[in-house]
Amino acid sequence: MKIVKKILIIIAIIIAIPLVVALLAPKGFYSERQIVIEKPKSQVFEYIRFVRNQDNYGVWQLSDPDLKYSEEGIDGTVGYKYSWDSKKLGKGSQKIISISSPDSISTELDFGMGMPANSFFVLQEQGPDQTRVTWGMKGVTPYPWNVFNLLFDVGKDFEQGLQNLKELLESQELTEQAAALHYFLQTQNNLRQEVRGLTKAQLDFQPSADQWSISQCLEHIILTEQMIFDMIRENMKQPANPEKRAEIAFSDEDIVRMATDRSEKYKAPDVLVPTGKYQDAASALKDMEAQRTVIHDFIRNTPVEDLRNHVSASPSGLSDAYQSLMFLAGHTARHTLQIQEIKAAPGFPDPLNQ
Repeated sequence: MKIVKKILIIIAIIIAIPLVVALLAPKGFYSERQIVIEKPKSQVFEYIRFVRNQDNYGVWQLSDPDLKYSEEGIDGTVGYKYSWDSKKLGKGSQKIISISSPDSISTELDFGMGMPANSFFVLQEQGPDQTRVTWGMKGVTPYPWNVFNLLFDVGKDFEQGLQNLKELLESQELTEQAAALHYFLQTQNNLRQEVRGLTKAQLDFQPSADQWSISQCLEHIILTEQMIFDMIRENMKQPANPEKRAEIAFSDEDIVRMATDRSEKYKAPDVLVPTGKYQDAASALKDMEAQRTVIHDFIRNTPVEDLRNHVSASPSGLSDAYQSLMFLAGHTARHTLQIQEIKAAPGFPDPLNQ
């Protein structure tokens, strides 16, 4: 009987020790790692914004090739949820809760124990083709599970994951699909930077009676992108006509150059003339981001060869669907240049004097 009592006491002590340690252990945790990747910031961002891509570089995902997953929503957009079921990792989920393109991404990690943790990526441009990437996680672990905060350092996994990401991205050439996504992201970011923080007086300023305001330019950009994209999707519903590719007279670079050339001005058709829809830049940018999300998804999920094999007439002659997409982004770049011209015009309102 004494032996049984001693065994019970030993068991009680073994159980009590981690419980006592947990009382003293911090409940909050924070860990991060950094690495510099020899790729442009926009290109790195366009890859890591998609949670599914972590299957290619994340230590946890790579540790279990038999991991089963399910998805809700559109990857790369706020609200997307990736759930996993693994014999090795257990069950959990990761949900995108915020995206600040192209600077940061925040996700909610739920491991099924207490409060979800917050995982994040932060990107900083170190040079034209250099990006510092910070990958981290923070949160609170409830008692008594907080004892594991003393035993495990997820930072080591982030460190290896970032190294995997670096090797993966630096070994990749910029494919036509990636080039298109890169240009779309670049034109969107440039436009955002030009109009961010502008007052209503600045948005409504017209250099002359026959010139558009910045607000009108924004509305025209959004209207035109929707119209061109609808035309591209209709073209893709038609039978492929690769035999027409030989008749295309312009390269992709020619298409972009013509779209962005401000030396020659054109009159917009009535359907694309702005009507004064936007009273602030934030509303316009929100509509544009929603529209661009659909376009980005289309680019990612349509084989480039299919885009190349759908040739149709355009203002510059015959062009394929890929070139039409590049023209669409180039049109945004064109009017971003126009916005710069408006901001440089005499009489442009000074917010300090308003």
